[in-house]
Amino acid sequence: MRQVTTVFSYTLKEAARKKAFIVSTVIIMVMVLGLCLAPRIISAVKGSGGEKETGTAGTENSSEQIAVDEDAPVCYLIDQTGIFEKNLDSLRKIYMDRNFKIASKEEEEGIRAEIRENENNALISIEEKDGVPFIHVVNANFMKGISAQKISDECNKIWQKNVLEESGVDSRTIEESTLSLPYTEESVGDMDVTGYILGLAVVFIMFFAVYYYGYGVAMSVASEKTSRVMETLVVSAKPSRILIGKCLAMGVLGLIQMVVIIAFAVICYTVFVPANFNIGGVAISFSSITPFTVFILLVYFILGYALYAVMNSVCGAAVSKVEDLNSAMMPVMFISLGSFYLGYFTAIAGGGSSGLAKFAMYLPFSSPFSVPFTLLTGGMKTGDLLVSMGLLLLFIIVIAAVSIRVYSASVLHYGNKLKMKELLKMR
Repeated sequence: MRQVTTVFSYTLKEAARKKAFIVSTVIIMVMVLGLCLAPRIISAVKGSGGEKETGTAGTENSSEQIAVDEDAPVCYLIDQTGIFEKNLDSLRKIYMDRNFKIASKEEEEGIRAEIRENENNALISIEEKDGVPFIHVVNANFMKGISAQKISDECNKIWQKNVLEESGVDSRTIEESTLSLPYTEESVGDMDVTGYILGLAVVFIMFFAVYYYGYGVAMSVASEKTSRVMETLVVSAKPSRILIGKCLAMGVLGLIQMVVIIAFAVICYTVFVPANFNIGGVAISFSSITPFTVFILLVYFILGYALYAVMNSVCGAAVSKVEDLNSAMMPVMFISLGSFYLGYFTAIAGGGSSGLAKFAMYLPFSSPFSVPFTLLTGGMKTGDLLVSMGLLLLFIIVIAAVSIRVYSASVLHYGNKLKMKELLKMR
């Protein structure tokens, strides 16, 4: 244990002192600050730029009846104003693949339960607030549902034309009207926009950690071979202990950096992001962040890093010069990039329901990128999680054993490339 601790402390101090670590931390924190300030900056620009937006209100409604497919997904309309249920054809023009049905307020809870069971269905509820219609859209999945903004825009046209014509206002005045109806949007399923955004952020953070700190392990091993620091380390510690100490040091450094950045992000969000901030009418919610999800995210951060750290250490041990490291790391680089894109594209495609998404969750190389997203969006089943974690642990053990073997064989090979037959002779 003392041997591991010695190598750990030495590697941690050396890595933390490097300018690359300090600069990367500062750059990420500046980016986080910019993202948190963006809502206020956008609001200020919109306010100073005037609130005149020319619209196309007053679009004529066609008297032609639009054919309705009875087997199409249902969009229920609860219209307490009585204005919009008379203009369903205008809404059908926006979503021609939907079957719009009138419903009552008393049916709302039953409709919500139905939407939870059938993610293709949706609900539009309209009531009067402060003298204007207020629109509330309910979807099961924000990625596949009805857009509250589109519905608001169309209802805005209908409402303005109806009210202003009844008041005897001429058509020119109607066209110049720019009032937008307030609206909110809600997802009653497991996936919400906050979980989606956080999931994508975790995917990118994981890739950064894997690439940056995995490369750090390989560089540390290769540079010490070149500078013959390895000879000093081998005298005081076994090769396996050296490798374990190095991987642990870079992993702890990565965790420290992530904790600092996350803490800074929480502070910036609390201080700078407005309390009523929303994304496209969808309120920000952190319901997907629970002690369990935080624990699993931490586990996959550690396991994902460990997998790629030991893979990179093999590359660092196999070369005799630092100059040869990049070429030796090409296979690992291609694996990490391919796995990242696999996790990323299955994420933006909507989560863990498809066969490709299942494959990404089970494949040890891509599971550190795929599982966190699926978990944060509510699509992770316990069985899938256990299988994914078990396969990842198995791969880490196997590759770690290979890495220790290669590193041990490389100790006595300075100036010469480590050949496969020499590796096979090792016991």
